[in-house]
Parts: sequence; structure tokens; C-alpha cells
Amino acid sequence: MDVQTRLRARARRVGGVLAILLLAALFIPTPYTLQKPGPTFDTLEQVDIEGKPMEMIEIDGVPTYPTEGRLDLTTISVSGPPTSNSTLVDVLYQAAQPYPAITPAELLYPPETTGEEVRTQNAEAMADSQSWAVAAALEHLDMDYQQRLFALDFTENSPAAEFLEQDDEIISINGTEITGHAQLVNTIQEANGQPVKLRVRRHGEDQTFTIPVTQSAEGAYQIGVFLDSEFEFPIDVEIHLQDVGGPSAGLIFTLALIDLMTEASVTDGRHIAGTGTIDPDGTVGPIGGVQQKVIAASSTGATIFLAPERNCAEITHVPEGMTVYSVDTLDTALEILAAPAGEVEHPTCS
Repeated sequence: MDVQTRLRARARRVGGVLAILLLAALFIPTPYTLQKPGPTFDTLEQVDIEGKPMEMIEIDGVPTYPTEGRLDLTTISVSGPPTSNSTLVDVLYQAAQPYPAITPAELLYPPETTGEEVRTQNAEAMADSQSWAVAAALEHLDMDYQQRLFALDFTENSPAAEFLEQDDEIISINGTEITGHAQLVNTIQEANGQPVKLRVRRHGEDQTFTIPVTQSAEGAYQIGVFLDSEFEFPIDVEIHLQDVGGPSAGLIFTLALIDLMTEASVTDGRHIAGTGTIDPDGTVGPIGGVQQKVIAASSTGATIFLAPERNCAEITHVPEGMTVYSVDTLDTALEILAAPAGEVEHPTCS
């Protein structure tokens, strides 16, 4: 075998090894979390639970009424650490999509967070969102209920941890009585990095603390406290929704409850979708993956989408045939849906 033949053979072997290494590299897990449009769920329809059809929302203790149209909660499909793996192939495919959402996992989750912890937190957030939705609906309908907010736990390097204790009841912030989680979050954002004054009730006694505010990697202001809520309702509400977590269905749950508990139809035969957290006082809070949720809603035929005001700037594309409205409160959402077609004067996300 002459020298050129040996060199060509060696080049082929090296090329083959490099090709194998490159192919293997495409399937190595990456540190990126990917968000894609997920399924949508009509909150006014029946769902199949273990082979048995059931209303997604069942209400006992108050009259309910038939309704028309669709009222979809929207979701995103998430892959990547810490709940699963995202490979380089996944990242490259997502990057080639029209509206990719690729985020380093370290910007979304504290270090060493496990997938089980994320799933547990999402399940708890979904349960909380359902309770807050019931409270918001009852508030709108002038039905009495009770809510209390408590310090549940603290983030790593939490400013609040130096002042608050677990089970402290949060009474007010900057002199304003607390009405719900989103109101607390929004007040902290409006403080624009300045310390906030919290009045808490500890062992039956009120105390006031000035809490420093820090800023997350995403730019949100925070005091580093996880909250828990306690509610007492005059009605029983059961929401049947499996394998969906997080707090972002709160607004749509609330609208569905109002639709079911009032003779007038909120949807009025239309296909409506949306997202957003809800507080008992009707404050609508921001969520993640809003652009992907808009696309998901459009793919199932929704013509109206309700988006949290603070997420509006993230929506860079509104599908043809859909109008995306900016919503800051439950009252705003209801005003938008009650206005005759073509006469809605509220801001849109465009």
C-alpha cells in the first residue's frame, strides 16, 4: 500500500470517528429549558377521567346555568432540566421555529433544584390557582368568603428571611391591606427596588418590618418568600384537570366559574382563550410562555385571547384572525367580553 493510499484510509477512519463523535454530541443533554405550545382545554366542556365523562368544573351549593362557546385555558410544553433532558438536536430544532423559547435552566430554577421539586411546586401552584379563582369569582358575585396569607418558606439568600418567620400572617404592605398574592407581587414591582414595609401577625401580635428588595436575573423585584393561603368558601368547587401544573389558569378558571354561576353567558358562543394568574381582588398577574400559549390557542381556532398586561411586550406575533387583549384585572376581562363585536376599546397586544 503506497503512502497516498494509507493517508486516504487514515483520513476515512478519522472522518468516521469525527462523524460518530459529532452524531453523539447532538444527543448530549444541554443546560437549556425549551418551551413549546402545549394543549388547550375547554373549561366549559366535559373531560374524561379514568374513562368516565365529567364536567371539568363541578359546583355544589349554588345554582348553575348552561352556557355556549368555548373558554380555553392554555398551556406550554416544557422540556429540559431539571424535569427532563434537552439535547442539542432539540435545541437546534427549537431554534429553527418561528418563535423559539430557549432559556438557560439556571435562570429559571435555583441551583440543585430537582425535577420532583418542580413537579410538586407546579401541582401546588395549580391547586392554589383554583382556590384563588373561586375567591375571585365569589368576590365578583358579592358572595362572602375568607382568605389569609402566610409565609410558607424562603428562597436562598432571601431578604425576608432575616425578618419573617414561617407561619407569619401577612397583613399589609406599605400601609395597604393585603388582598392577594398578585397584589403583593405587583406592589413590590411598583416599589422599583425600594424596601417595602410588611405588617405581619405573629403569635397573635402585629409587627412591622422594612424588607429589602432584590432583583432576579429576569429583572423582577422580589423579597424571597413563598406564600400559603387559607380559604373558607360557602360553595364546593371541584376542577377535574390532570397533568397540568402552575398558576397560569387562574383567570380562565374565574371566568368559567362566573359563566357557570350566572344566567348570562360570558362566552356568548365565541371561542375565547387566555392565561394569567388571578387574585381574589381580581388582579391578573403575569405568567411564562405567553407567546407559545397564543400560538396554541390560535391552532385550535380561538379568536379572542386574554393576556396579562405585564406580558404584552413579550407577544411579538399575533396570528391572523385573533385579537389579543391586554388584561390587568378581572373586571377588564369581563368588560372586553361584554362589549359588542368591533366596539372593544381596551388596549391590545400587537
